[in-house]
Amino acid sequence: LSVEGFYKQLQKLVGQTASETGSVGGVTYNNNGDGRVYGMEVLFRYKPDDRFFGWVAYTLSRAERRLKPEDPMTLFIWDQTHILTLIGSYKLGNGWEAGARFRYVTGRMNTPNVGGTYDYDAGSYSPIPQIPINGTRLPSFNQLDIRIDKAWKFKGWSLAAYLDILNVYYRKNPEGVSYNYNYTKSEIITGLPILPVIGLRGEL
Repeated sequence: LSVEGFYKQLQKLVGQTASETGSVGGVTYNNNGDGRVYGMEVLFRYKPDDRFFGWVAYTLSRAERRLKPEDPMTLFIWDQTHILTLIGSYKLGNGWEAGARFRYVTGRMNTPNVGGTYDYDAGSYSPIPQIPINGTRLPSFNQLDIRIDKAWKFKGWSLAAYLDILNVYYRKNPEGVSYNYNYTKSEIITGLPILPVIGLRGEL
């Protein structure tokens, strides 16, 4: 069992302010931003024996940033409060082995668009972001993967076949948000569905 804490200070992050000098894009870039990342990780690892090995890892963290020193700290887009991983593998005998992995991660921060304005120069709609920035989260990520191996040993070499099944219970994990042409409707984009993978591996 191990417990570790971490802290990282971020300085001179790139920020921007409205420009009065007519610069490209109407903004002036600076290095006034700062931030911090801190948290702890707990790892419990089972000492491998002849048949079983496995471990559980949990991370509790917080990532904050701001563009100006006088602004309050806000959660960064990649903040992930909870990260949990469980892994285990068991040797069944006669060359057979079965394992599983479960993962849970807090959804990343998100800034919804509340509509759009038509840009006649570009000929398309521009989004209107909701205030405050990163005020909501996408749904959490969780997934179970399983693996079955079968090994054969020959004189001077070995052969193994395996079956991986990713996302066993077909969790529609969120990857992002997609909007229609004028940002009045949205839907969550999901990742890969259940995915079986079969393979062979030979070793000398």
